[in-house]
Amino acid sequence: MAFTTREIVKKHILDYHLGSENVENEKTQFQGADWVQLHKRMIFGGSENLKAKEQIEPTREDISFDSSDIQNLSHSELIQDTVVAAADSSLGTIYIENVDYHVDYDSGQITTITSGSIPQGAAIAVWYLFYRVYEKGVDYDIDYQRGRIRRRSGGAIESGQWVYADYTAEYGSLDDDAIVNAIAEANSRIMDFIDIIHHDSNDKLLVSAETYLAVSIICRIRAMESISPSRGKTESADAMSWTALSDMYKKEAFNILSKYAGPGDNLNSPSKA
Repeated sequence: MAFTTREIVKKHILDYHLGSENVENEKTQFQGADWVQLHKRMIFGGSENLKAKEQIEPTREDISFDSSDIQNLSHSELIQDTVVAAADSSLGTIYIENVDYHVDYDSGQITTITSGSIPQGAAIAVWYLFYRVYEKGVDYDIDYQRGRIRRRSGGAIESGQWVYADYTAEYGSLDDDAIVNAIAEANSRIMDFIDIIHHDSNDKLLVSAETYLAVSIICRIRAMESISPSRGKTESADAMSWTALSDMYKKEAFNILSKYAGPGDNLNSPSKA
C-alpha cells in the first residue's frame, strides 16, 4: 500500500511553492463555448486574471502630487506603453516615462522620480488605455487542474475574441495523474528497500519519506523537461536547480528509510533518483 497520498504530496508542493511560475499576458482566442487550453496546467485557484483591449479612445485623468509623490489612477490593469503624462491638456510639456515618472501598469499607480522634471506638488494630466477585466462565473469558466478556459454565453466575451490571461501555474505541466504515478514509483522503491515487517505500517515517518521521494521524482521530471529538445537547449540553470532539489529530497527520504531498512544490500540507498 502507498503510505502517502496525492493530497499530501500536492499540499507539500504548494506549501513550498516548488516550481510555481507567474504567466502574464498569454494571448488566446475563444471559439464558441469550446474549452481553450492554456500553456500551463495546474493553475493556482483564483490567481487568474482574464482581460482584453476594448478601448478605442484613451482615458484622460488629472492627478495632483500635492499630498504624495505616489498617486493611483482610477483604473488598474493599464495597457503597457499607453500612458502619456503632460503638464496640462495642451500637451505643451510632455513628461517622459522612467525619466520623470514611473508607472505600475498592474495597479495603475504613478510615481514621480525625484530627479525628473515634474515639479514637487504639481498637478498633471494623464492619458492611458486600460484592459477590461472579466469575471469568473459570469464571463468565463476555468478548469484549474487542466489549465483550460471557456467563454460563457451571455457574458461579455464574444466568440472569436482575443483575450489575455495572467495566472500562476504550480509545478509546470504536472497534473494529478503525474503525482499519482510518482507516488506509485516511490512506493515501489520503498517496498523494495524497507523490511517486509513495515509494509503495512502506519508510521508517520514513512508517510514523510514517501512524500519526499515522490517529490524527488517530480523534480526529476521537471529537470528532464528543462532540457527537452522542444525548449531548444541541451542544458540549463533550471535543469541543474531541479536536479539539485531532486537529490535533496531523495537524500531526506532515504535518511528516514534507513531506520526501516531490510537486511543485506538494502542498507545502501540508490545513487540516482
